[in-house]
Amino acid sequence: MELNRNRSLVCELSLEEDRLGLTGIYSVAFCLGLPANLLSLWGVSRLGVQRGGVQLVLMLNLLLSDLLQLLTLPLWLVVLQGAHHWRYSPELCQLVGYVFYVNLYASVAFLTLIALDRYLLIVHPLASRGWCHSVLAARLAGLAVWALTLLFCLSGLYPTIYHKDTGLCLEKYPTTPRYAKFKIATVVLGYLLPCIVLGYTSTRIHLALRRSSSTSTHERHRIVGTLGLITIIFVLVFGPYHLVGGYKFVAFFLQQDRCALERELFLPYRLSYGLTSLNGLLDSFFYIFLCRDVRQELRQSLPCLNPEPEVSANHDQLIQSDYL
Repeated sequence: MELNRNRSLVCELSLEEDRLGLTGIYSVAFCLGLPANLLSLWGVSRLGVQRGGVQLVLMLNLLLSDLLQLLTLPLWLVVLQGAHHWRYSPELCQLVGYVFYVNLYASVAFLTLIALDRYLLIVHPLASRGWCHSVLAARLAGLAVWALTLLFCLSGLYPTIYHKDTGLCLEKYPTTPRYAKFKIATVVLGYLLPCIVLGYTSTRIHLALRRSSSTSTHERHRIVGTLGLITIIFVLVFGPYHLVGGYKFVAFFLQQDRCALERELFLPYRLSYGLTSLNGLLDSFFYIFLCRDVRQELRQSLPCLNPEPEVSANHDQLIQSDYL
């Protein structure tokens, strides 16, 4: 068969082994994540970045990165049904491949910046009132994240991620030494380093909250919930992909039979790869249900979400207390 004609070039792997698992993961991520993401974007846009402050600027960038990644999932679902064989143009492969990597690590960066924003606001409240905590600074940080992430991905993926000899996109078995080094760098810079930042900021925030007597119980729960959910995303969504990938690409340089390594880790690596798509789903629900102002804006705009009359009269004051 045409799909198996180059099997010797892909380490005798059964490329259909991950079809069922990834089809389920991508379907859930797309069917639930897309409407949730669009609803979150709509709610955030109604608040406006000038009214909402720094956190809403970062949130908007995060939701946009999630949306771009979600929009590529139907194409990956089609490719899965054809045993990974890429039937489209090499240019389209380049586009969706870069979209995956850029948006994955842009999401990691924006989640880290949100944790840093909470850290500055709670641990260094005086410093947070300066220029570094302004909407302009948040916008510049967003532009820097997009630019640096794109350049970083170009350094590892250029000139091509489409392999004409096997008909695969974003896959090569066995991988190349250059790509393995790039993947090790993504694990260190794109996962372990943000985890260290998240761990440090979370610890300092918890200590500051324990010493603070002016923070309300509700506000404490909201702050702890924010950091807790970011931690869950890092551990359950990003963790398996980077841990399995870290082991795989370090072992690539230590093991002589690289095809045996590919066969051993093919399914765990591919399923952990698919788990990263759930980030678009979790981020959306995370901000819809955690951020009080987004919920209030949705209730005011959609009567079906507000069965009882709203008793709060000072919306702008709530926004300022949450996000300035």
